[in-house]
Amino acid sequence: MVVARPATANDVVEIVRYANAQDLSVCTQGAAHSQAEQNVGEGCILVDTKRLSGIGDITPDGTILAGSGATWRAVTEKTFPQRLSPPVMTNNLDVTVGGTLSIAGVGVSSFRHGTQADQVVELEVVTGAGDLEVCSSERNPELFDAVRSGLGQFGIVVSAHLKLRRHGPNVRSYHLLYDDIDRLLDDQNTLMKNANVHSLQSLCAPCPQGFKPTSATDWESFAAWFYPLQIGLEFDDVARDDEALLQTLAPYRRIHVQTISFQQFATRMDPVFALWKRMGYWDATHPWIEAILPRSSAGMIQNVLAQLPPTALGGGHVLLWGAQRAASAVPNFVTPQAEQLIGFGILPGIPHDLLAQGLPRLDMLDRLLIAAGGKRYLSGYVRMDAVQWAAHFGERWPQFVAAKRTFDPNGILNPGFVHYGDA
Repeated sequence: MVVARPATANDVVEIVRYANAQDLSVCTQGAAHSQAEQNVGEGCILVDTKRLSGIGDITPDGTILAGSGATWRAVTEKTFPQRLSPPVMTNNLDVTVGGTLSIAGVGVSSFRHGTQADQVVELEVVTGAGDLEVCSSERNPELFDAVRSGLGQFGIVVSAHLKLRRHGPNVRSYHLLYDDIDRLLDDQNTLMKNANVHSLQSLCAPCPQGFKPTSATDWESFAAWFYPLQIGLEFDDVARDDEALLQTLAPYRRIHVQTISFQQFATRMDPVFALWKRMGYWDATHPWIEAILPRSSAGMIQNVLAQLPPTALGGGHVLLWGAQRAASAVPNFVTPQAEQLIGFGILPGIPHDLLAQGLPRLDMLDRLLIAAGGKRYLSGYVRMDAVQWAAHFGERWPQFVAAKRTFDPNGILNPGFVHYGDA
């Protein structure tokens, strides 16, 4: 493997054209947070995008130009002083713009604003054919629709022109606890319809109950599961009285309320990541399984949790969030047909020497989620064959294949992740 570190769009053009001429493949990497070899291939030229990290000034219409290797933290450091922020932010701000746009990019405000890929005004892209193109919904829309959430299959993003929104300086967070998943999801649907609600974050939290025998000699931990919900409401200098809103909800308990600055809210996961590094969880393997399911799959989620030993998470956690299909218009970000959706993710940290034991269980979970009508969110542990890829994209698959032939005719970009079969 050869590592290339381009500093300009023309550098990327030269790399891709050289690869085509020499019959080589090209893989791209930003912050290297992918988990299923999305950006690593045998014998490839690895394009490290971190030097493509320039960030322009905020425009009068409230947008900003960012290089694909810029982190979202760097973007927000430029925008926060003007009380502007990306409409959707990832929990980890140290991932790159190009990286998350390639898989869509979701966050705690996605129920309202869709994905980060929905917030792109224009992209500068080097296609797999080695052409430098500018694309948007009006200019070269076929490339624009292919590259956003395109898994790096069609082109290398050089820069992105991003929408921003004005945010309130403060966030009041209400922490509620639920003991019933249906009541949680019903309340999330209520909250998603309220324009004053800016963020929603919820988890599945185990309350360990002990151990139960699984055979004559083996025991396994088991838990009762609860569902914490965090509601975020932005405000200016004077906070509203939110009691009327809370009265429409039916939690098991109200746990906590706090008021923090918007910047504190945006970086709220930093202490968690620091703790993970001290505990060793950060250095474990992270074969995360994330999917978007129809609302009707709540019972299946309960069955999965009932069979999930809390010790198997290894310090990780289980995500559960409400979503709306209409929030995103990115063609390659495929979701179930239902209007009301559930995001569900099991995010374990598995020691390297136990990974081989854990992967069969994750493969089984993957099949179960798909059988329940789910669509995988493709940032995590993904292992699909050509038939499964075609099923994932469904009606979108012929356009996906056609775009591959058009924009990467020699198939040099990130080979080995998406399997096309005979398509």
